[in-house]
This record gives sequence, C-alpha cells and structure tokens, in this order.
Amino acid sequence: MRGTVAKPGEYPQVRLACIRGEQRREYLVRYTTIVRYSLSDIPVPRPATGFLEATVSCGWCESRLPVRVFSPARRRRRKLAWFGLFLLGAVIATPSAIRLMALDALGGAPPLRYVLPLLATVSGLGAAVAGAMFFFTEDGVRLASLWGDAGHRLRRW
Repeated sequence: MRGTVAKPGEYPQVRLACIRGEQRREYLVRYTTIVRYSLSDIPVPRPATGFLEATVSCGWCESRLPVRVFSPARRRRRKLAWFGLFLLGAVIATPSAIRLMALDALGGAPPLRYVLPLLATVSGLGAAVAGAMFFFTEDGVRLASLWGDAGHRLRRW
C-alpha cells in the first residue's frame, strides 16, 4: 500500500545504525560488550497514508537496505496500541498485587491460593513493561526484512 507524501519536513527521527565493531571487556568479575555504531539518517519522507517502502544507503558501509516508513496516522495508532497494552497490564497487575498483599497479611493462607494472583501480577507487569518500552521507542520505521540485517539496527540516538 503506497500513499502520497505527507507534509514537508516530516521525516523519521530514528536512524540507521551500522555496527562498526564489538569489543568485549572484563571489569573485575563481569564481562561487558562495547558496540561501536555509525549512524546514518533515513531521508525518506513519511507518506500521507499507508506506508512507503524505500531503499536507504548506509553511510558507513554503503550497503543498501529496504525500510518501511509508516504514515503519521499509522504511527499514532501503533503508539496508542502500545499505550493500551501498558494500561491493560497495569489494570491486571494492580488488583492482583493488592490481592497478594492481602493474602500475605492474613498469614495462614495455603500456598495454592497465591498461584493465580501471582501469575496475574507477573503477566500484568510484563505487559505493562513491554507496552511502555515499545510506546517510547515506536517511530513508525521498520527494516523490511522480518529478521533485519546482521550488521544494521534502527536506533533513536
């Protein structure tokens, strides 16, 4: 689905990151990996409706990668969906956490009574964290390949 171009100046904020190198370092008792990126802009204007498939050239390795850039309306709907997941997770986790605290305050409750509220709390918190994380990182740009490219990522910084 292809659309006309949106207002001038509406470009994605996310950037194409090319992995230049990885270095593994040891700090006292733990290892950490330092990844060096080279960032390139994605100069594809947002379409007015639908999405636009374009090929972007990496500024570092000069490889060409297909990307999908979604319209502002579709980006907004995706952000609202992630916010809805966050709210749903919070609505599930809050009463079940309160129920866990009430069971703990009672003292002599059998362990089986903790299972359902515990599962609801964990799944609700997981949904809330995932929804919040994707809400703040959603920019309406995807690499066209489902698995992406081995040496490239999309980054906001």
